[in-house]
Amino acid sequence: MKSKLERYVENIVRHTESSKEEKEDLYEELLIHLQISRDHLMEKEGLTLEQAEQKAMEIFGQEGEIGSQIQQALFPYRKELMLALAISTILATISIYLLHVFVEGDSYIGWLCISMLFSSMLLFLPLNQSIHLNRKLWLNSLLILHTLGLLYGWLLISQLDHESTVMLTIWEWLNIALTIGLVYRTTLYDYSSNEKHIKVLHGINITSGIIISFASLFIMVGGLIMIGELHPMMLVFASPIAIWIGLYIASIKLAKKNMKIALFIGVIPILLCFLIILWIYFPVLFV
Repeated sequence: MKSKLERYVENIVRHTESSKEEKEDLYEELLIHLQISRDHLMEKEGLTLEQAEQKAMEIFGQEGEIGSQIQQALFPYRKELMLALAISTILATISIYLLHVFVEGDSYIGWLCISMLFSSMLLFLPLNQSIHLNRKLWLNSLLILHTLGLLYGWLLISQLDHESTVMLTIWEWLNIALTIGLVYRTTLYDYSSNEKHIKVLHGINITSGIIISFASLFIMVGGLIMIGELHPMMLVFASPIAIWIGLYIASIKLAKKNMKIALFIGVIPILLCFLIILWIYFPVLFV
């Protein structure tokens, strides 16, 4: 059975987002430091083992706060970037929504609620110091969903004929660029230097996913301009995104068993990107 000190150190390590090896090293270093502090308290103050462990933990600090400080040292300014992205997105979302209401008379309440939810979660995760879920997995998934929400916001801006659309477009794309940068950083930072093949696989999948999403949305914008409104059939053009997500998950799961097959699956989305681009610019080839 693990001691209270060991559980305390585990809780600290849970708040960091590093590789498995780095977490193991951090756990050992922190545990040794606290054990030395405990032994010192037992020797100098005559405390019992339990009393010395409790005091050593009190001196060291609260688990979430310590873990957050360590994470800040591992990835400087990540919390600040997340908070800036969340606040910027909230303001941009409200601006786009109000502009649509007053200029076009349309209210996209569903998108507004979803975008505000994602932005609120981006505020919650960096600030929360007691949460014990897999922060890395949830954060990365949230950032990907947030990117799709931002791209949809850009689609809404493209429908407007107003002098402020240029500023809103630049603002939205700055938010998109920051989100994509955080996706890359959060995903690739997770792996140590001896897992470069996994980094390459993630890099290929993320890059192809970005290209596929942009290409699909580009076609949807074209359809939106031609039809004049969003149509359920436009969801067909979003199907490559669903295919990419499935292939991404499959390639990562296969990576531990057969890296060659995993890399091949990871390349498939890039081939899809190439075919989409050919279809857009050279449709004659598909006739």
